[in-house]
Amino acid sequence: MSEQEQKGGMLFKVLTIVLALAVIGAIFMWLNTKSELSGLLAEKESQRVELQANLDKLMTKHSQLKAENTELAVTLTEKDSIIQAKATEIENALKYKWSYFKIKKQFDELQMVTDGYVKQIDELKIANKQLTDENTLVKGQYAAEQEKTSTLTEIKNALTDQVDKASIVKTFAVTATGARVKSGGKERITDKIRRLNKIKVCFTLVENAIAKAGPRDVYIRIAGPDNKILAKGMGDDFAFDYNGDKLQYSIMTTVDYKNEAITLCNYWDKGDQKLAAGAYKVEVYEGGNVIGHANFNLR
Repeated sequence: MSEQEQKGGMLFKVLTIVLALAVIGAIFMWLNTKSELSGLLAEKESQRVELQANLDKLMTKHSQLKAENTELAVTLTEKDSIIQAKATEIENALKYKWSYFKIKKQFDELQMVTDGYVKQIDELKIANKQLTDENTLVKGQYAAEQEKTSTLTEIKNALTDQVDKASIVKTFAVTATGARVKSGGKERITDKIRRLNKIKVCFTLVENAIAKAGPRDVYIRIAGPDNKILAKGMGDDFAFDYNGDKLQYSIMTTVDYKNEAITLCNYWDKGDQKLAAGAYKVEVYEGGNVIGHANFNLR
C-alpha cells in the first residue's frame, strides 16, 4: 500500500471518529433538552394543580359561609356575583395557556374580595345582634316603649330601604368602544372615526336573587364631546321616563332577566351621522336607576 493510500485511510478514520463524536454530542444535547423540557412541564402542571386546589378551597369556604349565613348573604348578592365571576375567570384561564404570575395576581385579587365579604358578614352579624338586643330591651322596659318603638320603626324603614336598594339590578364591567363591523359579521375594534361604523357597548347584569325576574328594558345613552346624546330622533319614540323627565336614548334593549348574571353587547349604528373627536360618555339605565357608566375616546 502506497504512502498516499495510507494517508487517505488515516484521514477517513479521523473523519469517521469526528462524525461519531458529533452525533453522540447531538444526541446528548437532545436528551438533556428533552429532560429539561419535561421538568418544566412537570413544574407548570404542579403549579396549575396548586392554584386549582387553592381556588377550590377558597370557593368551598365561601360557599360554607353563605350557607351558614343565608339571611345575611342575601344583602351581599352583588359582591357574591363579583366573586363568582372572578372565580369562573380563573377556572377558565387554568384550562388553556396561562401565566403563573397573572393567575396568582387574579387569585390574590379574589382573595381580597372574599376577605371583604367575610368582614361584611361579621359586621352584619354585629349589627343584627345589636338590633336583637335593642328589641329585647324594648320589650323589657314598658315605660320607654313608645320611644323604643319609634327607634325600631326607623331601623325597620332603614332596612327596608336597604332591601329596596339591594333589589336593583346593577351592572359589572361596562365597556364602550368604536367598532367596524363588516357585512359578514366580522368586527374590528377601532378608535378612529373615519373607520368605525358602530359604537359597541357591553356590560354584565349581575346576579341578584331578590330582584324581580322577567323582561327588563335597558336604555343606553351615549353623549358626545359636546354632551349631546347620539339618538335616532328627538321625539317620544326615542325617549324614556326618568324621575319625571323624558330622556333621549341611543340604544334600547329588552332583557329576559332570570336573577342570574348575563353579559350583553349592543351596537349604535353611525350611519351618515358625523362624529367629533374627543371624550364620549356612556350611561346605562334600568327601572328608573342609573346602573352603569363608561368612558371612551375617538380620534
